[in-house]
Amino acid sequence: MYRRTFIISTIKSAAVLAGISLIGTGCSPQSDRRVLVSAARDTQGKFSIRLNDPLSDHSTIIPVPSRLHDACHRPGYSEIVAFERRPGYQFHVVDLREEKLASTVPVANQRHLYGHGVFSHDGRFLYTTENDTTTLNGVIGIYDAEQHYQRVGEWPLLLPGPHELKLMPDGETLVIAVGGIQTHPDTGRTTLNPQTLQPALVYLDRRSGKVINQQHFIDPRLSIRHLDVAPDGLVAIGMQYQGTNDEALPLVATHRVGQPIRAVEALPEQWMALNGYIASVEVLPDMDTLAVTSPRGNRIAFIQQSTGRLQTFIYQRDCAGIAAISKSQLAVSDGQGQVQILECFEGRATTIKKVIHSQCQWDNHMLMV
Repeated sequence: MYRRTFIISTIKSAAVLAGISLIGTGCSPQSDRRVLVSAARDTQGKFSIRLNDPLSDHSTIIPVPSRLHDACHRPGYSEIVAFERRPGYQFHVVDLREEKLASTVPVANQRHLYGHGVFSHDGRFLYTTENDTTTLNGVIGIYDAEQHYQRVGEWPLLLPGPHELKLMPDGETLVIAVGGIQTHPDTGRTTLNPQTLQPALVYLDRRSGKVINQQHFIDPRLSIRHLDVAPDGLVAIGMQYQGTNDEALPLVATHRVGQPIRAVEALPEQWMALNGYIASVEVLPDMDTLAVTSPRGNRIAFIQQSTGRLQTFIYQRDCAGIAAISKSQLAVSDGQGQVQILECFEGRATTIKKVIHSQCQWDNHMLMV
């Protein structure tokens, strides 16, 4: 029954992908183009934002002066914002219809970006994770997109190193992966508090800045960096171990408000195979699947959401970016220029297609718009 269901799902998915491949070619009946968005670097060391067809090697390349990290889509608008990599001092606004850079916005003095942001559901306010370089604690920067991304305030955090953040389904609560690591631009990426790491999962009221809930995990050396949120409010988190890879500590966990953080179940050798590092997290709720990438382990790990158990790996060298392109498919990018398309079901996956973008090194994250 499992095999039959998986085959049927794969056939349906191939049909969906066939439709997606027409989008942007002038052959699609749909009015909106769908693209994969990612930061990249070419073999000459030049940086760009790339707008990609999911199933071909066609990209629109938008040059930028420095390395980027992640991007987010402004709801209701043909606009994305791409953030500089830590320590970043500006973000770029891209017009997707015109396929060009619309503006570049600097951050405030004594602040720098961590490379992530998220919009309010109405598309007006952009929230970013930033570092206060005077206290070395994190802040959530607030920008008004209707006022040309003018900075209108910030919410202070009492913890260092906030990284990825998402908006919960209620539209009012930000959930923040706080890495707990103090850094300063003058010392590069050096950890300044190796003995007092403070990772946490923080829920914040986006209007008042009040901390609603704060959760800590089993070991402070597990730096909480990346996350995704399911429509029912389940938060999936990916961690990066701040130690030697000689302990089989869990690198993926889930959380629901009112409960403790729950580690994903996996064999010790499976955790060891991920080499202490999770780069991106994606939930496919309709397929009962949670997927994470590990560029240091050269693996994509697939977890069955309902059981909380790691089911399988798929090999992909230096894989990092991941994005859902349909209810059942994922696109996964890597530092070799490849985008792999995968069909997922109950914590398992099969490869549908591999696309190579020549002279391209994808950065850590991907976004489907």
